[in-house]
Parts: sequence; structure tokens; C-alpha cells
Amino acid sequence: MIHFDVNVITQFICAFSACLFSFITIVYVRNMLAEITNNIAYKVLGIVGVPIHELSHLTTALLFNHKIVDFQLFKPSRDGSLGYVLHSYNPSLFSPIANMLIGIAPLFGGTLAFIGVTKWLRPDVFDYFATYIELSNVLNGDLSGFLSKLTSMLDIILFSSTNVYLTALWVFVSNSLVVYSVPSKADFSQSKIGLLLIIVIILLLSILMPSFLESIGGLILSLSAIWIAIALLHLVILLVTFMAVFVTRLIFQSGNRP
Repeated sequence: MIHFDVNVITQFICAFSACLFSFITIVYVRNMLAEITNNIAYKVLGIVGVPIHELSHLTTALLFNHKIVDFQLFKPSRDGSLGYVLHSYNPSLFSPIANMLIGIAPLFGGTLAFIGVTKWLRPDVFDYFATYIELSNVLNGDLSGFLSKLTSMLDIILFSSTNVYLTALWVFVSNSLVVYSVPSKADFSQSKIGLLLIIVIILLLSILMPSFLESIGGLILSLSAIWIAIALLHLVILLVTFMAVFVTRLIFQSGNRP
């Protein structure tokens, strides 16, 4: 009989929910930008994030020895796409998992770039987040304490003594990286078979090797903590963007009134 630690399941669900909410918010902000500015802001915002997105695909494809047929790191087109990577490969049993990792690579590439930019341009935000945000507060149910620290972080972002132009640059670059770190529909479609395979493999190993269940449980706890942190920090950045987008929308609407 398989016994899975309830705490592991709870934390995994918490991490998954935080990431899902983050992704939905990102897509909403991205679509709103495209709608109210006739795709202009959508394209401008992609100047930094899209190349990182495509480089993530490109690098991972090369790691798995795929042949790169063609790529464009940033090339807006009429169909709405801003870049692409075309690759080919010799099919094998491992191909679905390789394609999955290639498909979700922008999540990791965008996140690493986001962390690096924050460390470089706003080290105060990075240090506060890394030092004072206690993930255990959320994972143990103390959501109010966690939200209080996120509010403090928002104060640091908006009202610190950091040069306003540096902050504006960080907000723009960070939003570009965050908004375009979410894989596209095509990326998710490419990844679904590999994801299902990994789930099946984990379940089989858990049945055949109970000790594996404990090991994977520890990995889930670690990954859950990391993804909750990243998702919530993304949401803080997106909150700032959402406020700016909302004001921009009001301006556009008032300007179009007769």
C-alpha cells in the first residue's frame, strides 16, 4: 500500500495553484496590453522577454542534439507570433520527454534571467525576498504573515531611494521576462505527452519502490517552495504592471470618447 505524506500533497497543490494563478494573471495582462494598445505594447514589451524565451528553446533543443532548422529570436509577424525555433530530430522513446523539456524551457530561462536582472538592478528587492520571505509561512497556513511581507516588498519597489530610472528599467525588463516566460499553446501541446509519461513513470516507481516515494516527496517539497516563491514574486511585479495597464486603459478610453 502506498502512503504519501499529506504535507507533501498539500505543498504540491499550493505550489501548483500559485503557479497556475501566476500564469493566468500573466496571460491576462499580456492579452490586455495587446487589446488596448493595438498590439504595440505587446510587441514592445517582448523586446527582452521573447529573445530569452526563444533562446531557452534553442539551447535546450541543442542539448538534446536536435537539429535547428531555423529560428528568429525576435521577429513580429502578422499572425501574432514574435519569434520561433524550428527543430527536427530522430524519434526515440526519449523524444516525448526531450520535447517536453524543450517546450517548458522558457519557464526556467525566463525565471533565471528575471532573478539575475533583479540581483543586478534592484539588489534590495532581491535581498529582501531571499532573506525575509519565509516560505514555511505559506506552507504551514500562515498566509497573512506571508502577504504582509509581500506588501512590504511592494513598498520597497515603489518607494525606495533607488534611482527612479533604474527602477523603471527594472520594472520594464522584469515584466518582459515574466510575461514571456510562460510557454505558448504550441509549447504546452508539445510538452503534454512527455509530462504524462513522467507522471506514469513516477507512479510506477512509487509502486515498485516505496523508498523512491520518500525521495520524490522531498524533491517535490523543495521544488514547491521554489515555485511558490517565484510565482508570488512574479505576481508582485505583475501587480505593478496591472496598475499601469489599468491607468493606460482609462486614458485610451477617455481619449476615444466623442
